[in-house]
Amino acid sequence: MPKVSVIVPIYGVEKYLKEALDSIINQTLDDLEIILIDDGGKDSCPQIIDEYAAKDSRIITIHKQNGGYGQSCNVGLEKATGEYIAIMEPDDYIDSHMYEDLYNIAKKYDSDIVKSPFYKNIDTPMYKNVIYEHFTKYYSIPEDRSFTIFEAPHLLYYHPSIWSAIYKREFLANNNIKFKEVPGAGWTDNPFQVQTMCLAKKINYTSKAYYYWRVLNNNPSEELKDYRIPFERCSEIREWMKSNGFFVPELMSAYYLREICYIYTVLGMRNVNDEDDLKNRIYSMVNNMEKDIIINSKYLNNKDKKLYLKILKSKDSIDLLKKQIFIKQLLKKIKKNLIRLRISKKNIKLEILNKTIIDMKNM
Repeated sequence: MPKVSVIVPIYGVEKYLKEALDSIINQTLDDLEIILIDDGGKDSCPQIIDEYAAKDSRIITIHKQNGGYGQSCNVGLEKATGEYIAIMEPDDYIDSHMYEDLYNIAKKYDSDIVKSPFYKNIDTPMYKNVIYEHFTKYYSIPEDRSFTIFEAPHLLYYHPSIWSAIYKREFLANNNIKFKEVPGAGWTDNPFQVQTMCLAKKINYTSKAYYYWRVLNNNPSEELKDYRIPFERCSEIREWMKSNGFFVPELMSAYYLREICYIYTVLGMRNVNDEDDLKNRIYSMVNNMEKDIIINSKYLNNKDKKLYLKILKSKDSIDLLKKQIFIKQLLKKIKKNLIRLRISKKNIKLEILNKTIIDMKNM
């Protein structure tokens, strides 16, 4: 039995795929099963993974019709035989010690999940930076013992980041944890993260980051293509938490912050094809939140609570909130692009409002 099965759902990422695969095959933990799922790719990804499989016997390739991220992950889970499961996205890359270090922690504590922070690798045409994203900025997490989600509820409001962790395969199978199968990415990592974190009896955490999450658009509102997706996933999560005994104030006080953040995201979207439907979905989400939990939550700040109360009081307030968020986004974009000066040994370039004013080359 391999120590770790690495599942990689792949679609349309030929530019970054080799970097991702190289970072997996060069792990210090050699005992890996690497499952590469081609989700009906139209670019060179299918050929790339076949080339890698021909050179590395640990690699299993699966070619299938396009069915989305969730379906690809489920295909990988069915195929996996490793003691632990890892999921990696094909446009990211990882530190060479990631799976060895996380596996060693898992074996020490017999963990259901070993969770780590990650690096947000912002890779946009306008801005590039690598930011350490962790889960202990405001609340602590023990590193010397196992814990459950009730000791660290704040994990439920952060980005799901299901790829900066490993999961015991037996734990996933015994709890019948699978991905929601919907077209495209579909935010299916959200229910998976909540279910795994809530059901795990032994979660372990390390403050060392290994995973580099590539962000090609740093504006969530622009990145989201279908405003309905957050509402659908959140509705599914709520129903699951209710039916499995996790719809309790200790957890919902943290989880509601995720829903508030998603409201901010959809409020910032432009060119929504059905504004009335969007408003109805936002209003419904807010009305289904427990008011006492929101007001008393230590995880929501005053700004978040005011947003909730404004929408709860009047659906019409959503129009004004959309305008306010649009203006804030616009001012932020103008500030970023107003003046940009780039200096290198061979070039000096000055841009004002994205127009090149000075371009001195070969200095």
